Formats: sequence, C-alpha cells, structure tokens
Amino acid sequence: MRRPRLPSVIATAALAAASLAAASLAVPAPALAGDSLMAAAIPSAPCQPGGVTAADGAVADRLRPFMDGRRLGGSVTGYNVSCARAIVGNVRARGLNQRAAVIAVTAAIAESTLHNYVVADDHDSLGLFQQRPSQGWGQPGQIVDPRYATDTFLNAMIRKNPDGGWQTGDIGVICQRVQASAFPEAYAPEAHDAALLVTTLWPDKTTSATSATSATTPAKAAAKKPAGPFQSALMTAGTGLGPTDARFDMSMTDWNGDRRADLVVVQRSGTASGRTDLYVLDGAPALPGVASSFQRLLLNTATPLGPTDERYAFSVADWNGDGRPDLVVVQKSGTASGRTEVGVLDGASNFQRYLLQTATVLGPTDGRYAFSTADWNGDGRPDLVVMQKSGTASGRTEVGILDGASNFQKYLLETVTALGASGDRLDLSLADWNGDGRPDLVAVQKSGAAGGHTEVRVLDGASSFYRTLRQAPTVLGPTDGRYAFSVVDWNGDGRLDLVAVQKSGTASGRTEARVLAG
Repeated sequence: MRRPRLPSVIATAALAAASLAAASLAVPAPALAGDSLMAAAIPSAPCQPGGVTAADGAVADRLRPFMDGRRLGGSVTGYNVSCARAIVGNVRARGLNQRAAVIAVTAAIAESTLHNYVVADDHDSLGLFQQRPSQGWGQPGQIVDPRYATDTFLNAMIRKNPDGGWQTGDIGVICQRVQASAFPEAYAPEAHDAALLVTTLWPDKTTSATSATSATTPAKAAAKKPAGPFQSALMTAGTGLGPTDARFDMSMTDWNGDRRADLVVVQRSGTASGRTDLYVLDGAPALPGVASSFQRLLLNTATPLGPTDERYAFSVADWNGDGRPDLVVVQKSGTASGRTEVGVLDGASNFQRYLLQTATVLGPTDGRYAFSTADWNGDGRPDLVVMQKSGTASGRTEVGILDGASNFQKYLLETVTALGASGDRLDLSLADWNGDGRPDLVAVQKSGAAGGHTEVRVLDGASSFYRTLRQAPTVLGPTDGRYAFSVVDWNGDGRLDLVAVQKSGTASGRTEARVLAG
C-alpha cells in the first residue's frame, strides 16, 4: 500500500485520528488537503476510455458535501468518480453484488484516492489499488488497466475470504486481507464514502429492466407493475450505521417534525459510554434525488440506563403530549418489584429524565412476550400492548392492553387472537391499518409461509384481533433474526408501508433499510 502522504510533524496524530474514526460510530474526520494536492502531483491515466464525463462531474458536485473520509472526502472530483465508475462497472460485469463494489472502492480510496497512478512513488506500487509487479500482481501495463486491476483485486478478495466470507464482516478487515498493508487501519474510514459512490453509480435494476424491455418490445408488452401491497420498494438505502446485531433495537418515529419517519436505534450494550445509547437517523434523504435516507444523525445520546439485555424491550411514543417522542422501556424480569416494570424517558430532555417509573400488574415476563405502545381507547395516553406469543392457556397468541392512564395498573383488553402460537418467526406490532381509529395487529411472518416469502397479516382491532383485514406476501424472500420490521406511512398516501431493516449480511456492508409500499 502506498504510504499516506502526511506532513511528518502530524503523521502520528493523523494516524491516531484514523484509528479512532474506524472504531467509532461517529462520522470520520474530513479529508486532509495535503493528501489531495500531493495525489494530484503524481501522473495518472484516465480510468475510462472517454475520460471524465459531465455526469461524473455532476455526481462529484452532488456527493461532495456528504463525503467525509480522511483520504478523499470533500475533495472528490469528476475524475475520482470516473475511476469509481470503472470499478463498479467491472464488479457488475463479474456478476458480483454491490457489497463487492463497496469493498473494492473502499480499497481504491485508501490506496490511491481513486487515481490510476502510472508512476510508482512507493516502491513499485501502481494503479488504483497500488498493486506491485514485484509481488505478483501483474505487469505494470496490466496494473494500470482499471479492468485488469479490479479483476485481480476481486480474485484475491474471493480467494482470501473463502465460502463467501467477504459478504459479511468488517469491510476494513476484508480490504486488509487482500492488500496486506502496513496501515491496516486506513481502510475502514473510507467505507462510508465508498458506499455513497457505489449507491449512486450502481444502475437501478427496475430502470434498467424497463429500459431494456421498451427498447426491444412494443409498449403494450412491457412488464406489469407490481400488484398488491408490499410488492414494490419506495426506498432502499444503506444507512449511516455499520453492521448491527441483536444488541440493537430498531423502531420508527418522526423525531424532528418534518412528517418523515426517522429511524430510532437503541444500542443495549457495547457502547463507548458503557450505558444504553440511542441514535436517531434522519428519514429525509441526505442527497436530493438519491435513495439516501437514514444517513444523517439527528441525535446520538447515552441514556441514564446502564447496559441492557434481552430482558428489556423498547418502543417510542409521545407519553406526555408535548409533540416529542419519548422512549418507553419495559423491563421484563429481574426488577426490584418482582413484576414487569415500565420506565418512560422524556424525549424533550434527549432521554435524560424519567417521566414515569412504575411496576405494572404483570408478573415477570420473558422472551415469549413482545411489547408495543398504542392509544387503544383514544384518551390521548399511550397504552401498553402485551403480546404473549406462546405458552398461553388458549394455545394461541394472546394480547393484553394495559391502560396508560392508570400507569399500566388496569387492563383495557385481554383477548385470544386468530394467530396460533408464534415465536421468533413473527414480528408483532400495532398500527391503524384501515383508518377506523382502532389500532390493528400487524404480524410479519419472516419464514415458514406457504409461498416462501416474508408475509404480512393484519388482524382487525375492532374485532379484538380475530378478523383478518389483509394477508399478503411481500417481495422479500424468507427473513430471519437479522431483520427488524415497522409499519409507517412513508410517502404520506394514507396507507401504511412496511419498513424492513436488515442489520447485517447486506451488499453495502452497512445496516440497510427498505420501505415496501402498502
């Protein structure tokens, strides 16, 4: 790997900053001007046969305010974009996915700031990936060919991460396995910029398919639009989060009052603060005209809660009617009272102050129980929805609703639903599907459905969750514990849409969100 070009006086401090950026959820520091100036002084060749296009320049202008890596960041140019475009095109030609492109572009940013160098200035390193002829990467003339260089990088990536290991895991670590650099910490801080470039440059499948069809067949033979709910995507994007896991709870709410649902992420443990932390990611697109929701951080705070675990459930609701969502924390067991307890943290204080701490009428609960909040009786106070998936007297999924106005001391409803006993394969929540003012039970079956797809079933609240309002497969195949689901009206059409958040194993290497039209 070519040595990063830093003035010697600040080299140690800059490398330390890079290490911190790689380890933190926070956004990395901006690119250093010295990197760009010195990179431009080394002779480089075009990455595309036609050179830099006006479209490349336009992409650079659009992305520049949002790119924040150490090496490239806000200094991105049309030339850099043309080199990223060459890499993306070669990845697609190999039949590999977007994650492979993000890995390759990450490595190229760290190695060459996306320059196709034709003169070696660190040993005999050349090209986009600073590959060395003396180490078997190829002849100099081959290495400065972006197609050859990308292919050899991808070959090494696949070989050094057997059994598809590159499809998951930390992108910085994967790059280091390929490049064997003396600066292993240099890659991870560039993954965010790489993901932005790849997301922008990767052709949209639907657009490409439609264009191909219209070019070869009459208009009347064009493919039918997806029919029914949850068959078409309103938005698909990598979020500002890296891969997440079971320690992270996901939910949706409009945090900043812009009428766009934002992503609320509760990290139970493993935080820098040593406490339970909360992040809010902006649902509004970070880049106009690009699927880039959940890129901007609206809030990052440590709560008064210490580290939490699977005994805790989280949801968001406006408890005190101040227009700011509050965090409802349910502790299922291990409480001082010996009962299931609820705490409500005030959103207006950025979740630093308790609005309520109380024991409920429920005894201790466990993993068989799921919790949600909804205003069941229309009194303006959120009620606690208790869903027991298995181990019930009826042998079916049962729902109890505890009155928020009584601080969860009184039942508003206890009912047996039309759902059989359910387990981890079902995500349960409440939302008013049919607009009758009564919350309905939304059950997302991740796997085991007859059609092999993730399926949604909505049970009517007015029938105490016994009558089915809607049952439909989604466009998603079977899902698992890596997925979290919510329902919101994403596009303001009055119909609830399904938000699927995939925590890990994504093409981008980040936590990804997909909104399916209801």
